[in-house]
Amino acid sequence: MKRYLENSVENMRDIGGYTSGKLAIKNDRIIRSNLPSNLSLKDINYLSDLGISSVIDLRSAEEVRIKPSVFENDERFKIYHIEIEGGRDIPKLCEDVAKSYMKMLDDTENIKNIFKVLQENDRVLYFCNAGKDRTGVVTALILKALGVKNKDISNDYVLTKKFMHKNLENYANFNKNVLNVITPKKKYMNDFWKSFREKYGTIQNYLNLIGITNSEIKKMQEKFLE
Repeated sequence: MKRYLENSVENMRDIGGYTSGKLAIKNDRIIRSNLPSNLSLKDINYLSDLGISSVIDLRSAEEVRIKPSVFENDERFKIYHIEIEGGRDIPKLCEDVAKSYMKMLDDTENIKNIFKVLQENDRVLYFCNAGKDRTGVVTALILKALGVKNKDISNDYVLTKKFMHKNLENYANFNKNVLNVITPKKKYMNDFWKSFREKYGTIQNYLNLIGITNSEIKKMQEKFLE
């Protein structure tokens, strides 16, 4: 797992390297992150030189207005504002976390639009606030569509705990109950996949349901796997 600009942003990392059968996801192609709001010009130039020109902001218009990303006024980047609903409100109980993730899947048009961006661009960076919930669900769907095993998806999900623990503590104001809910756990992702299988069966079924064909899934796999 490769991290980027870790002195400037805590949770920006590559989803490249995870395996799908005998293949692996290409590096420097699909990057997940928490909100990049404090990058220097040198940092931004680095991402541009890396070939990143397409950026997906998963937050609401209000969130963007209050705290825009560094890419908003940079003509080198095309920004797709694709709000994923359901990621702003904190579940009251741990057992509600996976339910909130399932609720995000009901936002079918925007999930479809995210996959369309991936189909149309070779290098994509996407983020929400902490890079944990909305970004975590989107990452899980992308990895699953690329054929990555559930255990690797769960392992990737909980890395946010490692990189964002101080931010999560500050956000929870050291309230143990809140911190317990918002801290990523493998159980949350495992429960999510259990509910996913019960409702949709396979990732192909879900993507077909929202308007992504098997041919498009295969082309995406051919583009991002090596």
